[in-house]
Amino acid sequence: MTKNTRITMQKSRLLMATLFLIISLQFAFAQKFVIPVFPDTQIEVMKNEPMFTSQMNWIVNNKTLLNIPIVIHVGDIINNETPDQIQWKTASKGFRILDSAKIAYALTLGDHDNAGSIGPNSVPYTGVQPARRNTSEFNKYFPVSRFTAQKGRYEENKSDNAWYTFKAGGLNWLVLTLEKNTRQGAVDWANKVVSSNPTSNVIIVTHCHLYRNGLINQIPSKSNDLNPQAVYDQLIKTHSNVLMVLCGHVGYSAWRDDIGTNGNHIYQLLQDYQSEKGGGGFLRLLEIDTQKGTIAAKMFSPFSNQTKVDSSQFTFSNVKFIGRK
Repeated sequence: MTKNTRITMQKSRLLMATLFLIISLQFAFAQKFVIPVFPDTQIEVMKNEPMFTSQMNWIVNNKTLLNIPIVIHVGDIINNETPDQIQWKTASKGFRILDSAKIAYALTLGDHDNAGSIGPNSVPYTGVQPARRNTSEFNKYFPVSRFTAQKGRYEENKSDNAWYTFKAGGLNWLVLTLEKNTRQGAVDWANKVVSSNPTSNVIIVTHCHLYRNGLINQIPSKSNDLNPQAVYDQLIKTHSNVLMVLCGHVGYSAWRDDIGTNGNHIYQLLQDYQSEKGGGGFLRLLEIDTQKGTIAAKMFSPFSNQTKVDSSQFTFSNVKFIGRK
């Protein structure tokens, strides 16, 4: 064997080893991804637009590095509707940053995201009242066309209750957004959506679900619709492919892990920091590794470049993902 032949073979082996390493790293990276979750942004949108914008820009700048497939908001996007609609304009402007970067998102509505919310344009609440379901301004500034991952909705041209799909970690995912104190008809519709997608890992997002102590909210709805416990009993716990529930409404962070009727773990996470420095610019970052079977959660603020080192940081292990053998 000549010297040139040996050098050529060595270069060939080195090239093969490098290619194998790259492929291995790409495979490992493909199994891990991050979902940023917006807690209630009502105070940021009303009083601190730069804080709100910092979150959007950070997501765009880290889209590729963190392998971000979708962004989720747990509701109370704004604090209250006003005659000039300035808060909806601010929220819409912020999410246009994600639109431009072609990052999909799913928004859930909170009690402050309707015409009956507290503020100068509000209507006093007296029980069953149309104003509490008047989400015309939300649907004006966030029409169905803005939701690139949306596949269907409970009501025509309204994203109050809707479902979204994406692929990540080699698996199928479905995000189901539900209005606060969900109507019976919407829950019946949601059951059909989840049942029709048995190979998808389902993330249910609803504004009000957990108390800050980690218990499921059982307060009866004043509007005679369903409270969170009823939604859990009728929908969430009944499907084997429901993996997570994300919520806000009350501060600050809490979680619980229940076993559904089919033996599946249901990881339920609360995040709401509106009472801490007006939101503090915090995002819940969910790092999901489908190969290792883990979901790691933490609160990070791009605005202050701060990660909370407290009970908001935790990891679920031995997670059984639908579709992972």
